[in-house]
Amino acid sequence: MAAFAELHAHSCWSLREGASSTDEMVGRALALGYSALAITDHDNLYGAMEYARAAVERGLKPITGCELTLAPSAAGHGPSAPAHLTVLCETVEGYRNLCRILSLAYRTYGKDEPRTEKAWLFARREGLIVLSGCSQGEIAQLLEAGERRRAEEVAAEYRDALGPGNFYVELQHHDVFGDTRRVAALAELAGRVGLEVVATNNAHYHVRARHRLNDVLVAVRHRLTLDSSHQVRRPNSEFFLKRPEEMERRFAHYPRAVSNTAMIAARCAFDLTRDLPYRLPDYPIPEGATLDSFLRGICERAFRRKYGPLEPATRTEARSRLERELGLIEKHGLAGFFIVYWDILQLVGEIAHELRGRPRDLPSDERPVGRGRGSSVSSIVCDLIGLSHVDPV
Repeated sequence: MAAFAELHAHSCWSLREGASSTDEMVGRALALGYSALAITDHDNLYGAMEYARAAVERGLKPITGCELTLAPSAAGHGPSAPAHLTVLCETVEGYRNLCRILSLAYRTYGKDEPRTEKAWLFARREGLIVLSGCSQGEIAQLLEAGERRRAEEVAAEYRDALGPGNFYVELQHHDVFGDTRRVAALAELAGRVGLEVVATNNAHYHVRARHRLNDVLVAVRHRLTLDSSHQVRRPNSEFFLKRPEEMERRFAHYPRAVSNTAMIAARCAFDLTRDLPYRLPDYPIPEGATLDSFLRGICERAFRRKYGPLEPATRTEARSRLERELGLIEKHGLAGFFIVYWDILQLVGEIAHELRGRPRDLPSDERPVGRGRGSSVSSIVCDLIGLSHVDPV
């Protein structure tokens, strides 16, 4: 079997485009004999943890990544021709940098069309491996437009900014007219500027049959009917996870493009389920106390005030609920989570007093900061610390 790892694949978290769930992608990758798979959803990491957990549980190495859309000013193309770039997390620092880049993209360009500027990527390059992208990649588009010299300049720019070992020219062949010519041109360019090539299939679904759903999703995304969406849909049904042997056959003239996938996969040591341990900031508590005892003290004071005057049956039910919740919070080490919320609410209350004056006869945990919603309204701890104003008892 060929040593191949798919480094450019999309799940259903590529919204209104990806046609397979993360679990389906994992199952198919394992059935094909993959040892690793990268999920690189469009401009987001929404499904990264879901995918990483599913992969680790079933014995597949998860690679966290993203397909970024470059801002027009950075790519040199107009809005009608956005340039794509595939980014993979090699280390935990790479993941942090990718998160920072995406945050900037959403904050600067908005949630509907987040865009990444090259300068952000170059400034936060540590721990990232970058592939040049699909047929809508900047280099591929320049070659298609006949701008060979400019394409070489852009490739050299990435090479110099990221390092030759961290930037690869991406080759894709989906039996579409022009693919053979483009792959040959990209491989030749890579050789001229001293870069390695890597083969990917830009999978948007786990099996071929899902291409129909992909067509529907893309039509919905562009608010078009199926009949009128041919220009924006994928040209055929080849964008699925392929067997390693098939990828080896397609890129027989470029064997290093296939072997490099396994090499890159081996380099990507970051595991989202393991390398970002959950840790709350240290909260200053009195000497001799613990986070659990401190939280209990907050709750007990509010409990006595709220339930003390009520009938015994109500107090008994409330006490049982409080002990059950505090026990679960201690078991899972979440006391700091609730204390941080309580501390923020104290600050909000102080600011509210400065702006509006102090509400009469309201203890701190009953100040009108907000209204309870969602699952918080079923928690007596949330009510006692002031996060919810709905009494679950």
